[in-house]
Amino acid sequence: MNLEEFNVIVFITGIIVGSIATYSIKNLLAKNNTKQSDTTNNLVTMKSLQQELDNKQVIIDNFFADSNEQILMIEKRLTELKNNLASNASQLSNVKVNVAPTSQSFEENISAEPPRDYALKKEQDQGMLSEAFGLNNPETELEPKRGI
Repeated sequence: MNLEEFNVIVFITGIIVGSIATYSIKNLLAKNNTKQSDTTNNLVTMKSLQQELDNKQVIIDNFFADSNEQILMIEKRLTELKNNLASNASQLSNVKVNVAPTSQSFEENISAEPPRDYALKKEQDQGMLSEAFGLNNPETELEPKRGI
């Protein structure tokens, strides 16, 4: 073998080994870059999802607040309509119609009373709401007698 042929073979082998090494290094660097970009994309995706969730929550809160205000306005208008109908009906007929009470009058009319004992009893007997009611007769046997 000539020295020139040997140099050509070594040159070609060097080109092949160099290109394989370059290709493998390029693939490793590309994999590392995709992993880093995936983690970056995941962080961006999580932040955007959290922001979208927060926006949806604000929209829902506003919806319920607006709905509550509208319901209160409707209730107020219904009360005004009922009062207006009652006052106009009283002008048309001789029968008096009570005007719908407001929430303040409801609070004034509420009064608490202790429970009443409605059981029929004699003056000496205990009522049904008494704690000892029905426990006066300890002689009564609860179980039947058993014979052998």
